[in-house]
Amino acid sequence: MKQLIKILEKINKQLEIGNKIASSKLVIDTIESNTLKTLTDKQLETITPVATDKIKSINENINV
Repeated sequence: MKQLIKILEKINKQLEIGNKIASSKLVIDTIESNTLKTLTDKQLETITPVATDKIKSINENINV
């Protein structure tokens, strides 16, 4: 029984990681690649912290 619990915990952890990756990809995919190519370095510097905060928020909500 203890082995089963350990296996299920590992599966759960892998699913959590997969969800975090998928949620981060979702945020990235919302920015069209054509739009990204037209942004200046200054615009990218402005957007990056906002996107990072959104990804962090999504990941924190996954852990709830």
